[in-house]
Amino acid sequence: MSSVAADDRDAGRAREGEHGQRQAARVAVDAFVKVRGEGSREFVFRTRDLSESGLFLYTRVGHSYPFRIGSNLDLELYDYDEYVTCEVVVVRVVEPGSPESDHYPTGFGVRISSIAPEQRKRLVDMLARLHKGEDLY
Repeated sequence: MSSVAADDRDAGRAREGEHGQRQAARVAVDAFVKVRGEGSREFVFRTRDLSESGLFLYTRVGHSYPFRIGSNLDLELYDYDEYVTCEVVVVRVVEPGSPESDHYPTGFGVRISSIAPEQRKRLVDMLARLHKGEDLY
């Protein structure tokens, strides 16, 4: 897995808060993620970027997923043989044919809605390593 600090263009696309302020610095990272929506079916994605408040998920396999804006998901973000677990909500969907899909993979942005303190610490530690240019795997 490789990591690179997000450049200005990507940083400009960071999810903004209610008053137009970026909520957390993002890092471009390619990591494996498992998500589970309603029911027990799991889907595997990759991350485009990650922050303390959310991440963008995509897959290169063309497929329709049952996730829409507002969908609540259980998420596992992998780091070596460990992972960070949290609950997320879908806040943005990049559909095929949209202007953003001309430059980036289709997928969806999620905001972390619930995370246990020990999981948040693991996420913060992971982000610190990525900001220093270290790889996850």
